[in-house]
Amino acid sequence: MTTQKIKTAAVKPMPTAPSKLSLWFPAAVWLRQYDWGKNLSPDLIAAISVAALLIPESMGYATVAGVPVQVGLYAAPLALIGYALFGGSRLLVFGAAGSVAAVSAGIVGGLAGGDQNTAMTLTAALAFATGVLFVVAGLIRLGFVTNFMSKAVMAGFITGMSIQIIVGQFGKLLGIELVNGNTFQKLWSAISQIGDWNWTATILGVGALLLIFAMQRFLPKLPASLTAVVLSSVIIAALNPNVDLVAQIPQGLPSFTLPTGIDASTWRSLIVGGAVVILVGFSEGWGASANISKKTHDSLNTNQEFRAYGIGNIGASLLGGMVVTGSLSKSSAGMAAGAKTQMSNIFLAGMVLLTLVFFAPLFQWLPETVLAAIVINAMSGSASPRKLEKLWRIDKVDFALAFITFFLVLTLDLLPAMVVGIVLSIIYIIYRISFPIRTVLGRVAETGDYETMSWKFGWHEGTIKSKAEPVPGVIVYRFASPLVFSNANAFKETGEALLIKAGAEGSLPNTVVIDCEEMFFVDDTGADAVSEFFHYVQRYGVELSLARLHWAPKEMLQMAGVIDKLGEDRIFDTVRNAVDAATATGATKDL
Repeated sequence: MTTQKIKTAAVKPMPTAPSKLSLWFPAAVWLRQYDWGKNLSPDLIAAISVAALLIPESMGYATVAGVPVQVGLYAAPLALIGYALFGGSRLLVFGAAGSVAAVSAGIVGGLAGGDQNTAMTLTAALAFATGVLFVVAGLIRLGFVTNFMSKAVMAGFITGMSIQIIVGQFGKLLGIELVNGNTFQKLWSAISQIGDWNWTATILGVGALLLIFAMQRFLPKLPASLTAVVLSSVIIAALNPNVDLVAQIPQGLPSFTLPTGIDASTWRSLIVGGAVVILVGFSEGWGASANISKKTHDSLNTNQEFRAYGIGNIGASLLGGMVVTGSLSKSSAGMAAGAKTQMSNIFLAGMVLLTLVFFAPLFQWLPETVLAAIVINAMSGSASPRKLEKLWRIDKVDFALAFITFFLVLTLDLLPAMVVGIVLSIIYIIYRISFPIRTVLGRVAETGDYETMSWKFGWHEGTIKSKAEPVPGVIVYRFASPLVFSNANAFKETGEALLIKAGAEGSLPNTVVIDCEEMFFVDDTGADAVSEFFHYVQRYGVELSLARLHWAPKEMLQMAGVIDKLGEDRIFDTVRNAVDAATATGATKDL
């Protein structure tokens, strides 16, 4: 007798919930499991590839923040290590970014009084304040606040901010001094000074920008920004043209320090500014992490990320650096280069330190115009209006919120635009809760299912093309929201309007069925609204039934005495059962 081997498909283990240790110190897990033979080489190669992008970009972002270029490099090592040890994404690269650099410039610029040493101190202090706020928010589990960040407002803010940064670099790109003012004023300043452009700087900067774009398009595996840095530095060293150069970077390791000599009122301003940095920085970093996790399948916890972002920012501050966040472009570069774990970012931190120790003198020939080109290239992707176009196609209200924020960034500044954007978001949330979607359902003859026939949202209403038809003698009214004090009137008014419309058309239903599927919470005011609507329909001789009522709203209606008024026999598990019961008891009532 022979035995036959049966091939079975490999079964992948089901994902498990993250352990408490992995949520607080994930490095203890991945370091213990790190495969040095398999992952060391790809992580090291990826670190080298990302360093070629991170180093010049960090220097450029420091100029955006209004501080010397070395501040961007000082921010990187401990920020990278801090996130690698405490963050949840296995491949997110943490460092200086244009968004938080611009916010830092707006906060510190008004406090430093034009003194660069003070600006450097306050920039590090802002990173420290941001880090502490992040850690505290993570410890007290405020990660849920990210649910209230309007993507529309952030899309408008990031797009406007990116354009603001790009226009702000025109002065260095063209070798001129731009006027102080908003983005439009700076743009006009650059155009109106065409006769004063430093054409050597302009040709060098625009040439570097075209080179970077071309290499990213046709030679994506080569380090475009580093190539522009090397070539332009060679040109400067050989020809010594009349262009402004980046200030010499101090050679050696940065020293550990805590921000000192700052008075209480300035700290208060920095703490408020840190809250703004959190909104902008975490929005960008969380978006990057979410994008990466689509490929890595990381399980991200917002409270854990808050703590990791905080530790990263505190680390950046301790070396005299600037505020930091997660970067999608650098993370994508690491993934493309084959990075496997956060060990690649620990190697990357070491490379930044080696650069400061051994290669800092080489940057003395780096022209400012090329650094401006690197920043412009880095921000060009997020300056694209595609996100706003998408919002226009999907949701006009979201588009309006995004466009208002976008316009305010360009005409005012980042901070007032962010405040207005947040206020508008809150107003819109209140509006949506106060006037939720309310629909009338009809029955599809072929399937017996119930679908929307007409809708009302806010002050707008309309009909939907559907195979559903009205059920004779029954109105199925769906209220797609928790029923609370802010929308109780909308609930009653819409229900009453349905009855009035039916009466105007010559007949009243036998029953109104309220579909409560999305009414997962009812407060005391909402319970009163149901009771008042019950009495209203009774005046017309119409019955009221509730379908798909969840246990929590049912408990509230029970305590409020509404269920006793209706009767348990008027509560149904499904809309179909409620309609069947109604149609079995009577037909349409004539007026």
